[in-house]
Amino acid sequence: MLLLTGFSLGCLTLVFIIVVRDFRTFLVAKIFLALLLAAAAFLLSPHISPKYQWLAGDIMTTLPALFWLLCQLAFSRRPNLFSVWSALALYSFVTPAIGRYFGADTQTSGNLYVYMWYFPQLSEYLLLLNGMWVIAANWKNDLIESRRKLRVALLVTVGCTGLWVTFSMNTGNSDSLSLPIVASLCSLIVGSLLLKGRDGVLLGLRIGPDGQDTISELTVQPNQEDSSDACQAVEKLNQLMADGYYRTEKLTLRALSKQISLPEYKTRLLINGKFNYRNFNDYINQLRIDEAGQRLVQEPDTPIQNIALDVGYRTLSSFNRAFKEIHNQTPTNYRQVRAV
Repeated sequence: MLLLTGFSLGCLTLVFIIVVRDFRTFLVAKIFLALLLAAAAFLLSPHISPKYQWLAGDIMTTLPALFWLLCQLAFSRRPNLFSVWSALALYSFVTPAIGRYFGADTQTSGNLYVYMWYFPQLSEYLLLLNGMWVIAANWKNDLIESRRKLRVALLVTVGCTGLWVTFSMNTGNSDSLSLPIVASLCSLIVGSLLLKGRDGVLLGLRIGPDGQDTISELTVQPNQEDSSDACQAVEKLNQLMADGYYRTEKLTLRALSKQISLPEYKTRLLINGKFNYRNFNDYINQLRIDEAGQRLVQEPDTPIQNIALDVGYRTLSSFNRAFKEIHNQTPTNYRQVRAV
């Protein structure tokens, strides 16, 4: 048992070192590190002194909330961290911690058990399932296809393991030998996935030897000629967008690739690595909404629908939706607030 636990902790430590070394500046990486620490507390729990069991328990119960937050930051196009789900995440681990502090435990009966333990346990399952739904709903948003597959494999592995671990903790039906084995397998899979595609698999662009983020694999080419082509492509793209090409109605990635004379997959890399957009539509919408925002203020008498059509949207509803996603308010409110 001790040998298996030690091996599992060694695997977690390896993954921890990889993340710290290559992704330490990113918020999502810090959440991932917290998730690893919670997993370590889960493994160490049977072996620590009874007087510290409460601390291990408080740390372990953060696992579902951390997984949900990781999925939001890694996959959601626009993470909403101030929502009902956020409140549920806090409730899932804060309430049991308060209950333990006042001496309540799973043997407590009545309403105290329901609110301090039963509902938080249900919240844990809901958070894990919602996190996995976020993966399924948003995995195509990433511009790099190979990275999408790695991200899905990584988070589904962590999510399924989290479900199993949470069920084991809540029911007490876990096998003392199987827990370290599952944790070891999960750690090995996660570590291999991070090593296989270290540039932005989950946590962001890898930190280079000089402490700076790597731009993208498009600019990290084996010879100077390829690097020069990448720079020319960036200049073409910047000039094209400065000329207003983003206003083109029904603009696609394929059409843009032809305009800058770059293969489609390299255009994806360029937008993702150089401009830090995971989704082509997000990139185009940002350019369109930036212009629309300026015109809403500078042209107070121009109808909003005219501005929407001018910047490339076919309908006012699609423009309003994109505008609200970026500015968290409607174009009408945006214009009124900034009216002189």
